[in-house]
Amino acid sequence: MKEDGDVYSSLWSGMNPTDYVFSFFMFQIILSFFISRLLYFLLRPLKQPKFVCDMLTGFILGPSVLGRDKSMLEKIFLPKNMLLSNTMSTIGAIYFVFITSVKIDKSRIFLTVKKAWNVSLTCLVIPCIISTSLFYLLQNFLTGFYKVPHFYLYLGFGMSLCHSPNVAHALGELNLLNSELGQLALSVVVLHSIIGGLHLATLMFAIPGAAMKTSLFQLCMSALIAFIVFTVLRPLMLWIVKNTPEGKPVKSIYVRLILVAPLITAMLSDAAGTHFLTGAQIMGLIIPAGPPLGSALVEKSELIMSELLLPFFFIHVGQRTNVQMITDWKAFWALIFILMVGSFSKMMGSLSSLLYVNIGVRNAILLSFILNFKGVIDHSVFLWLRMQKLVDDSYFTAFVLSTVAVNAIMNPLIQIFYKPELSLEACPSFENYPRSLQSMPSIGELRVLCCIHCGDNVNGMITLLKASNPTEFSPICAYTLHLTQLIGQAAPLLAPYDTKKGKWKTNSSDRIMHALSRFSKTLNVPLTIQPLKIIAPYKTMHETICKLAIDKFIPLIIVPFPESLEFHGKKASLCSFNINIQTYAPCTVGILVDRSSHRLLSTTHFSYNVLAIFLGGPDDREALALVLRMSGHPGVSITMIRIDFKADDDNNKSERYLDECFINEFKSRTIGNASVVCHEVVAEETAQVMNVISKVDNSYDLVIVGKQPGANSQLAKEMLPWIEYKELGVIGDMVASSDFCGGTMSVLVMQCFRISSTGIESSMTNYDERSCFSFASSNCDRDNDVQALVAYHKRNATLCTQV
Repeated sequence: MKEDGDVYSSLWSGMNPTDYVFSFFMFQIILSFFISRLLYFLLRPLKQPKFVCDMLTGFILGPSVLGRDKSMLEKIFLPKNMLLSNTMSTIGAIYFVFITSVKIDKSRIFLTVKKAWNVSLTCLVIPCIISTSLFYLLQNFLTGFYKVPHFYLYLGFGMSLCHSPNVAHALGELNLLNSELGQLALSVVVLHSIIGGLHLATLMFAIPGAAMKTSLFQLCMSALIAFIVFTVLRPLMLWIVKNTPEGKPVKSIYVRLILVAPLITAMLSDAAGTHFLTGAQIMGLIIPAGPPLGSALVEKSELIMSELLLPFFFIHVGQRTNVQMITDWKAFWALIFILMVGSFSKMMGSLSSLLYVNIGVRNAILLSFILNFKGVIDHSVFLWLRMQKLVDDSYFTAFVLSTVAVNAIMNPLIQIFYKPELSLEACPSFENYPRSLQSMPSIGELRVLCCIHCGDNVNGMITLLKASNPTEFSPICAYTLHLTQLIGQAAPLLAPYDTKKGKWKTNSSDRIMHALSRFSKTLNVPLTIQPLKIIAPYKTMHETICKLAIDKFIPLIIVPFPESLEFHGKKASLCSFNINIQTYAPCTVGILVDRSSHRLLSTTHFSYNVLAIFLGGPDDREALALVLRMSGHPGVSITMIRIDFKADDDNNKSERYLDECFINEFKSRTIGNASVVCHEVVAEETAQVMNVISKVDNSYDLVIVGKQPGANSQLAKEMLPWIEYKELGVIGDMVASSDFCGGTMSVLVMQCFRISSTGIESSMTNYDERSCFSFASSNCDRDNDVQALVAYHKRNATLCTQV
């Protein structure tokens, strides 16, 4: 190997820089990066994952494409040139297994295995039997395997396994990690991963010439390493977590030492004679998932691992994959046939799992597609088999090509046929349950789903719930969700929170939940708090929340607007989350811009001043329905400003009719209530509407508005270019700005349930018309509809009580 100084002089002396290891190493990084990004750009319309693009990059840089040129083969694929890149590929595989093991929530492993063990075994046993039988029947054709007694048993069993890191990585790229099918798949592969580790350990006995004494020694050394890791290093990790203050990052010295530990445990595992990935996986399993330690490790190392180290692994696999080495095509196609039948046999296992899980035939087939995902761990096993000379180059090539083909086929099929948002967007039946405040009966429990990001949201949520007038005849049950972003953890989580269990803990969830519980007990009102915690990516968190709203018959979801400086770095993600909630929610959604931090809740006297701005439309009627409920609270003062915008008179006459009915009903039900004041203003143009709103003083605690001021509103069309946050709507964005009354008033923006997939904002007009009669019966001449709706309310009141 030449010195670095010779590299620079060789550029001027006519020598080839690729003759130097360091120069060629840099060349590989640059070339693999651009080829991978180009393939990803070209294949993205075909819904191909990044894994397939990386594998194809390895093929192009390997002997199958560039290596077909003899001169290129002699210059590029020299052993000294590939030594450094192969070493980096090993390091990349070590850190991939380590980081994915850190993400696994160890506390849920046995719980998920207990729930899904029958499906896991079904999806493992059937493919194993079929694959092993085919290996046995076609062993005369498979001459590329070295003669190892009963080696087909290990192959058939190993090809039937699926590994949780591969599945979790693929589901994350598909944005299905938080879906029902994705969570079922993760539960299934937990048992497969445990069995897979045992499979790798017992595979040592199949190595030619390996004595039983040596193999037993290797197993004992592996057990000793695992014992030291779990009895010494595991308590050390827990000590680091315990001594890290809440909200503070883990000390950098701890992070650096822990990131070196996977290399040490991998070296010890390799020295003991076992696979080096075993040590890295054990090291990852002892680290608690999630914040503060697991999240810190993932945030600081995942990008380097996935974008710099892991590409060398695919280059290494591509270097070992050589299509030119395939000479016996009968044996090649026999092996491909076995692998493909093994993949399809997982479909039979998934279909048979219908006996245990009611997921439907379509979802069972899609589950089999997910369980067929292959990844880094599978290719590490292939490389290990090749290094141990258990398979030859042609069969190694067949293994690799089959995994790429399976991933390239399954990924688009899942994206095409599985759409989680369809079940969320589907128009629900009106007879199912009340999906808006307008359709709620006046007597009965009101269920509200409150989302909380941090402790700053607690005071505003509790204040709003108390102002909503919970009474003995109409109590409020609040499902409070602490939303936590999925970092440093592989599987999403939605679980009830045990306030007794976390009594002496000091993390953010404990403080939030105990604050909610304490407030609900001191308010002396019929308000029940049901605490829950959700850990999921913000990109797909809305799916779980919407499903929870359906399961619990919840007509109102309240989410906070990310105005706190604490969320400055992820405000865009939180705003997208709020938009997803509005788009897919099966009920009414309220976005709360909370500025009540200066207010203190009083247990004796409650005073709250509310302003409602009404321009018309389903959203404004829904906002007024909440205000009507608040009007029964003796400590709530309400001012309702109705702006009669004449420019919208001819846009939608049915909407105008419903608005008039609702306003008249509101006035009739608040007659004699000195705490309710109604004003009506006529506006001819948009400027007059803005002028009326701008004259509002800052004496109010809360401003309630609708997101969309009527269907096809002239106001919305003219003000749309000036909206900063579209999830707040035209009026909400204006009154929530810091320029409006100094930014001292909280704002609640209401959006009534609608079908958003059509893109027509007034698509739920018929729904609102029917629900409006629950309030406007005295002013509408439709007695038959009213009687039917009263009977409907009674059924729903009984249903809510039972649930």
